[in-house]
Amino acid sequence: MADVTRLRSDARRNRDAIIAAARTVFDSGEQIRFDDFASRAGVGVGTLYRHFPTRAALAAAVYGAEVSALCASARTGTGRSGERLDAFLFAFADYLVEHAALARSLTSIVAVDVQAEGSRDLEHTLTDLMREAAADGDIRGDVTPAAVLIVLHGIASAISGPQAGPDARTVARILVAGLRR
Repeated sequence: MADVTRLRSDARRNRDAIIAAARTVFDSGEQIRFDDFASRAGVGVGTLYRHFPTRAALAAAVYGAEVSALCASARTGTGRSGERLDAFLFAFADYLVEHAALARSLTSIVAVDVQAEGSRDLEHTLTDLMREAAADGDIRGDVTPAAVLIVLHGIASAISGPQAGPDARTVARILVAGLRR
């Protein structure tokens, strides 16, 4: 596959349209034939296969885009480091609830090594945020990013039912309060 940063603008638009259409399909839990992603994106089948030769490659691109968006929002946030950490944790919890079907779909398709890379990116972002917040005195320094990730994974594994959103936000509030000095 071509280096995404070197794509012509029309090719990038097509690729982005395919990823956006796939995200919508995966998020809804809908099952469609691979070729149908092309029509959903408004591109030809050849364009789909040129960018994504398999459903797994397409799912990996959607997964990568989702992780990148979460990490980028954390890095570009404003305010004190503790506030940026709080915003990231709340956004992560909200994301887990709002896109549970997307996560289930992607987990079943995306290769383990791609998921591991995404997890590392999220962990690096969390580590950076926590390091800054601890250095600024906004959070305690004795809690590891791994411990926080355990809580976030717990939220992800417990999402079901109509109370999922409020419960996830409650757990995120408890986590944020527990990190405070």
